[in-house]
Amino acid sequence: MKNKKEYPKKWWLAKTRADFNKMIRLIESDKNGFSKCVTCGVRKHYKEMNAGHYRHGLDFIRENQHTQCVKCNKYMSGNLAEYTLFMIDNYGRERVDEIMNMPKLKILTVDKLQQMRTEYRDKIKQIEDRMAGK
Repeated sequence: MKNKKEYPKKWWLAKTRADFNKMIRLIESDKNGFSKCVTCGVRKHYKEMNAGHYRHGLDFIRENQHTQCVKCNKYMSGNLAEYTLFMIDNYGRERVDEIMNMPKLKILTVDKLQQMRTEYRDKIKQIEDRMAGK
């Protein structure tokens, strides 16, 4: 088995992204693990939901990702009209404009991805423990 440090950057990016997306869905869930799609309002368990990007190419920006149902995120290309209204209501037009003008994902090192993944996994554990009543 490989030492974790030996995995390629692509592997670390995928794992870090998956943990970030899970963290988003958990943060936006109630104590029973249910969350609401920010674009259509459907409620489902976080494991059945996606962490949809408002603007693609901006991974790991908390304000840019929120819980969405699979239908809105995947089959309606993010349901952008409703997502825009959600973003403006929650962050204001000025912040939404800033997000739209941010440069795409900067190049991250394996060390930085490992650090980020550790932080996300710690937050996931805290939320899961709280949901379990620990």
